[in-house]
Amino acid sequence: MHGAGIEWLYGQTGLKAMNEKPLIESQQARLVGLLLLASGLLVNSMSLGWLLAADKTIASDVLRLAILVCQAVTICVGLALLLRPALMTALASLTGLFVALGGVGTAVGLIGMLGMWLLPPVDFRYSTYPEFSCSSGDDFCNTAGEAGLMGVTRYGKGAAFADIDGDGWVDIFAADAEPRLHDDWGLSAFYLNNGDGTFRSADLGVSEEDLDANWTGSFADLDNDGDQDLLLVSGGYAGTGRISLYENRIPEGEGLVSITEAAGLEAENPRRFSWWGVSWGDYDNDSYLDFTVSRLYAPALLFHNNGDRTFTNVTEHMGIETPIPRKRDGKNIVWLDYDEDGDLDLYYAGIEAHMFFENLEGKFFLDVTGKVFAGLIPENVYYNEGAPVVFAAAAADFNQDGFEDLYLGRQVEQDLVLFNDGEGNFTAGGRNVGLDVKILAKNAREDIENTMGLGVGDLFDDGWPDVIVGSGDPVRADMDVVFCNRGGEFKRCTGALRDNGNGPFRTRTHGIIFADIDQNGTTDVYQNLGGHAPWDQKSGIDSREKPALFIRNAVNDYNTATLLLEGTKSNRDAIGARIKVLGEETHYYTVRSTQAFQSQNDKVLVVSLGDLDQAGVEVTWPSGTSSKFEIEAGARMTVSE
Repeated sequence: MHGAGIEWLYGQTGLKAMNEKPLIESQQARLVGLLLLASGLLVNSMSLGWLLAADKTIASDVLRLAILVCQAVTICVGLALLLRPALMTALASLTGLFVALGGVGTAVGLIGMLGMWLLPPVDFRYSTYPEFSCSSGDDFCNTAGEAGLMGVTRYGKGAAFADIDGDGWVDIFAADAEPRLHDDWGLSAFYLNNGDGTFRSADLGVSEEDLDANWTGSFADLDNDGDQDLLLVSGGYAGTGRISLYENRIPEGEGLVSITEAAGLEAENPRRFSWWGVSWGDYDNDSYLDFTVSRLYAPALLFHNNGDRTFTNVTEHMGIETPIPRKRDGKNIVWLDYDEDGDLDLYYAGIEAHMFFENLEGKFFLDVTGKVFAGLIPENVYYNEGAPVVFAAAAADFNQDGFEDLYLGRQVEQDLVLFNDGEGNFTAGGRNVGLDVKILAKNAREDIENTMGLGVGDLFDDGWPDVIVGSGDPVRADMDVVFCNRGGEFKRCTGALRDNGNGPFRTRTHGIIFADIDQNGTTDVYQNLGGHAPWDQKSGIDSREKPALFIRNAVNDYNTATLLLEGTKSNRDAIGARIKVLGEETHYYTVRSTQAFQSQNDKVLVVSLGDLDQAGVEVTWPSGTSSKFEIEAGARMTVSE
């Protein structure tokens, strides 16, 4: 009995062991299956991107597809082992590998997914507008909210500073390219300066039709009566629109009154165009301001001011012939005297083609594009060879030698500043003068520095024109770049505007304008922000934004004064007048109309005296006459020709 009992006991134990072995193998198979399934789900493009990519995103479509295939294989093996544990017997030699892959993959994937949740990568489709906390030590502070300018989100495009109501304080025009895709659609708006750092929205009598889908509005005293009249164009990439002209009759209590038909411009409206840019300049020096306009997929136009509030289209007569590129379009227009002969020459920016016209004494414009740009445009990275890729351009004396230079904002190619030798010859500076923008593809999933918006002004009132590059594009918001001019070379100083924000300021920046809005002798900056309505309609994303108003701290490192020029023999606005200030350094300024991304700086100029309390000033007027006088630090002076 005893021996038989032992045999029975061993038999039962062996049977139990034989029964437990498949159970253990089944549990192991399920554990391996779970690990592989978890690994397959957690190790994906998101977690790997967060762990391995600098921008925390896998950008390559090929790599994303490869990751997806690996995921699918891993998940299939994991599910097979969960549903058919017996398969583990056939794959016994791979058990260790499966356990290692599943365990490590699950851990890595879990870390990556937790990282994605706790610190997600930037979604460039959306703008970010931080809170700004400012102190007396900050150079600039964004006070758009306190100034009363944030009541409307808009598809901000061009912007203008001008004393619209004639009270001596500079006002704001903000263009809105909204084609009414939202229930709370906006219109371009006027904000009048209250003189205390705040603005109020004002209805000045402009029709809603003319304020809808504006790309820009440009102010000028077209009739030399002392107030600012308004030329509006609409359309751009928002569709087709109108050109309209308004006479300023605010002093008479009538607001802005349309004279589009009376001025002879209504003839341009029956066939709708996508109007883009506007700029005023007295090309024949007859004391009345003429203007140029650009359109998408249509030639630019030149209108002569007849001196009686009417205009004549003289485009063909004056030799202005701009091509209609097959793929893209022309952009803004810049007036500058590139050959120093006393009349305004004309630069027409463009993507596939651009044009430069030399003014022959106001009688004809000669196409000198080939001569001016020979050998200046470097080889493109993303565009076809020979394409200028100029999205926005602006003139200023960047190296302060007394001659007008030209800044080319080249979208996703290398920005350039063209330095003028005074004889109509340019040399190009790019990365060698500090314009170290990142040249990346539009679909890059990290910060890029393409030039879309552009503004030129003297941020620190030291007499050297600085540059603000508005980045972003219709499908993304991004960080702007500020280049401070240090003696004709540029150094990044973006932090001067952004460092007191509590986070990144990613925007779609367009119009950037400069003025001393609080009359404290320092330059302030307004930015018109917002995206692209047609893209919103496709994507379902609202890319409208609120504007920014960066106020300069009243503590200035340099003595300054402000000058307002009034022409008599020249046009009343003195557009084209050249100013030489003989302060601690000699500095040069020019009164300009709209340029860059449809940006119109104030015609009242803040000029630098350096450390001096007094400086000599020489003005060369468009008529050819000159004025000389002294100016004291802190003075606000109006100078008549």
